[in-house]
Amino acid sequence: MKTIGQAYSGRDNRLTPIRFVLATAVLVEHAIIVTQGPLPPPPLAVNGWSLSYAAVNAFFILSGFLIADSLERRADIFTYTASRALRILPALVFLSLAAVFIFGPYFTEMTMAEYWASGQTWMFPVQVLGFLDTSQGPAGIFTQLPWAGEFSATLWTLRYEMIAYVAAAIIFFSPIPWNKHTHLVLFVVTASAYLALSLLWSDAPALIMSSARLSAAFTLGMVVHGWRHSVPVVPWPALVALPLWLLAGDAPWAEPLLNIALGAIIFWFAFARMGGLPTWSKIPDWSYGIYIWHYPIMQAVLYFNLEADPLLIGAISLPVSFLIAALSWSFIEKPSLRLKGRAGEGLRAMFGRKTKRLSSADP
Repeated sequence: MKTIGQAYSGRDNRLTPIRFVLATAVLVEHAIIVTQGPLPPPPLAVNGWSLSYAAVNAFFILSGFLIADSLERRADIFTYTASRALRILPALVFLSLAAVFIFGPYFTEMTMAEYWASGQTWMFPVQVLGFLDTSQGPAGIFTQLPWAGEFSATLWTLRYEMIAYVAAAIIFFSPIPWNKHTHLVLFVVTASAYLALSLLWSDAPALIMSSARLSAAFTLGMVVHGWRHSVPVVPWPALVALPLWLLAGDAPWAEPLLNIALGAIIFWFAFARMGGLPTWSKIPDWSYGIYIWHYPIMQAVLYFNLEADPLLIGAISLPVSFLIAALSWSFIEKPSLRLKGRAGEGLRAMFGRKTKRLSSADP
């Protein structure tokens, strides 16, 4: 029976299509959420666990797997830093500038003089690029909509993505052993921390609660990568975890079961042969563009038609989001990623000699 480690060779897998599906899943639920505002419960949910919630967790599970792989392959802080920055920041810079200079002037309820004089307008790129509070867009936009003032409701997760990138690098380049046993300990600690917070401090600040929640998902992906040579490509863990998750209802201990089920489905679908089903591995990676762009597009659609229902919003926003994501990938993200080698060398020249550590990951 082939293991994940044996199957994960080269790029012939379904990880890119999976990211595409996850980003689209977030879009689908937001087509409903954008019309109902912050008060009603999640529309597409089982036992209170919504589709977009599960999709975000799945993104972090995948990210943990891929970041662990990136660290072990590169074992170099400068190329790692350049790769992570060039994957996230260029498209985010364009998004924040488009928010201020295109969306803002058109959709604000303020006069142009008030808009350009507002600190909120000029702070928005700072908030976005500093991974700070992105709950409000440029000054005065979308004020009449159910999610008043919101520009892109998905940007908050990028803060935790960056925290995970930094934390993983700190562990890798520290004296702490980097191996499958360390990964397992990290998962147990983060999952236990999130469970304890949910049971004992459910109203903890979002920074603490979300850090624990998404760290548990991220470290689960690290565990799969660390144990990849022992874990077979099979779906059965999901067949066990899914019924237990359903039985757990909305209890806090349901989330680890949900994450295990998500991880099992993701990695089975990514690496299983499935009777020769194509991997579609060469499709462009539009997932990031879809993820960060679909919400402002939906807000704009609703702005022009306050009576629009979720079906109409989704029907318009989905192809427009795909188009913008395609342009972002072709003209911003992919060209930026080609620079990661030179950017890494530039960082090395600026900050010192090559920092390298041999991985102690178990074969």
